[in-house]
Amino acid sequence: MNDNKPHTWSEDYKIASYFVNLRGRAGLYAILNFIQDVGWMHARQMKVQLDPNQAWVFTRQSLTMDAWPKWNETITIKTWIRPPVSDVFFFRDYEISIGDKKIGECTSTFSVIDMNTRKMVAPDQKKLGAVYREDHNRSEAPEKIQWQAEAQEVAQFQVRNSDLDMNNHVNNTKYAQWILDAIPLDILKGDVHLQKYEVNFLAETVSGDQVNLQMLKPAENTKLTQFQGVRAADGKPVFTARLHTT
Repeated sequence: MNDNKPHTWSEDYKIASYFVNLRGRAGLYAILNFIQDVGWMHARQMKVQLDPNQAWVFTRQSLTMDAWPKWNETITIKTWIRPPVSDVFFFRDYEISIGDKKIGECTSTFSVIDMNTRKMVAPDQKKLGAVYREDHNRSEAPEKIQWQAEAQEVAQFQVRNSDLDMNNHVNNTKYAQWILDAIPLDILKGDVHLQKYEVNFLAETVSGDQVNLQMLKPAENTKLTQFQGVRAADGKPVFTARLHTT
């Protein structure tokens, strides 16, 4: 549904049983999928047009959650695009609420790639139209997460058909799912709570690729853990991510 603010779009999502994790809540993977969906809905509503050989891709993302919604609750996600700061990179902001209470916020940066060359290009601003929201924007910019050579391999994932999106590469949310799958079950069941998730997307992966997941051992007395993925065939880094816990 569209709210009263121009260039802002919102959608309601009921937390059905198939969205909840072993804690009975919509966790990281579910929330990231909702975020992806509301962005697509907004772009469709605003009739954003790209050239036929172009597509949107995420480059960085930062999600902060004060609380994770429970089964049968309904969340509202609002989204808008900031005025552009460059010809290549764009910022999309999100607010996540239950009723009048905000429980989370997110910022994603994204770019346009040429589907033939797989390189970033500057889209035609005239085709985008006046889609930017001027009156309310978050100040956060997702940070660069440095690749860490001393990280240790903890899992391997073979890209499967169900990992792919309509652009025929691994959907951005799947990297979060792989990270969760690599975390020991006793930690997921324990008293550790995820507060913030950050990710940098460095290269695409496609059907048949193997991604080796690495983890950097947290420094003593810290609540931050870094994960990163490397393509096994050529050793190319494909993503870096950080989980902040309480």
